[in-house]
Amino acid sequence: MKNNKGTMPVIIYSKKNMNQTRQCILDNYGKIKYELPFINALCVEVPIKKLSKIKCNANISLISMDAEVSKLPIETTSVLNDPFSLIGKKNAKNKKLRKSVFSGSLCGEGVTIAIIDTGISPHYDIIKPANRIVAFKDFINNSIVPYDDDGHGTHVAGLAAGNGYMFGGNTIVETVRDMFPDKATSIICMGTAPKANIAALKALDFEGNGNTSDILAAMQWVADNHQKYNIRVLNLSLGIDAASFDIDGDGFDDIADPLVLGTNALVNMGITIVVAAGNSGPKAGSITSPGTSPYVITVGSINSDGEVPDFSSRGPTATGAIKPDILAPGMNVLSLDAVTNKRYIRQSGTSMSAPFVSGAAACLHAANPHLTPAQVKEYLMRTAIPQTKADRNCQGSGLLNI
Repeated sequence: MKNNKGTMPVIIYSKKNMNQTRQCILDNYGKIKYELPFINALCVEVPIKKLSKIKCNANISLISMDAEVSKLPIETTSVLNDPFSLIGKKNAKNKKLRKSVFSGSLCGEGVTIAIIDTGISPHYDIIKPANRIVAFKDFINNSIVPYDDDGHGTHVAGLAAGNGYMFGGNTIVETVRDMFPDKATSIICMGTAPKANIAALKALDFEGNGNTSDILAAMQWVADNHQKYNIRVLNLSLGIDAASFDIDGDGFDDIADPLVLGTNALVNMGITIVVAAGNSGPKAGSITSPGTSPYVITVGSINSDGEVPDFSSRGPTATGAIKPDILAPGMNVLSLDAVTNKRYIRQSGTSMSAPFVSGAAACLHAANPHLTPAQVKEYLMRTAIPQTKADRNCQGSGLLNI
């Protein structure tokens, strides 16, 4: 990603002494945008002519491109002005889901889900009867007031932690079609962790795009604040082709996937990371970064017929690992609209699938605070429902089953 100034934004990884690397960059090469001690790296804009010299620096281990990252929906459909028009005459068929999550204690209470995305709008289903947006940080425009000028982040937040306030907290059934397979209710307009808190980190702009450096800065914020807010889950409904991080194709930075390094570091801190698989299917090997990490929970989409839609990215990864890990609904999913705090909107894509799993992970952490990210991942995969119409590199362990 060169610019007309003859410079290039890169991410530089220090071997050991970050102070020496920082001073070397400041004295000789360029301006530091972010310092990222959680992965021992710096985000820097450097002169292109000096890139070869930087690579040879004894204090620097790797360099990767500060590439553009994008949200992962495939389309937005109708806006729903009257949510009560969806209320059906029958009860939800998935009584297990209703009883164990929405009527019981497994609601994610006390746990915070961090969402790195386009921001969050103060929709009633998030801020009433109590405001559950416990933190907001804007890496794009530096606003201190929560907002979402794209809508993607708000939609994602609703699927993870919306409480159905506009419906009085009642479970509802769509009258036109159900999103879950086998005619089960989608529990729409209520997230899988309706009592969880939200830490919204805006690192994508009004079009849903952003720089890797801003995503990493948001991850650094999570690393610095996860104990303060009890952040146990991070949702990443975004992605990028890992090849975008390669600067010049010479193989120097092939293993320097900054998003994978970042997510792995957060997992080591006890944070469960849930990542959208990507919308680059149906070809094999199309999982986007950081969903390629073996330590995150990578989520693909499923439709109401129990099939994996063509857009949902498939595995395996470059290392031969099976991905995605699990499936969740991703077609015409109804959730919160950022335009007004009383409306809902449908979107499709693996971006919508990931927060279902993030909410489920929050419920598990709330029920047992001692669970590790690996244990949460193992439990969700072990209890998933295998689908007969897809192989492992389409569905992983199958449909989320909570």
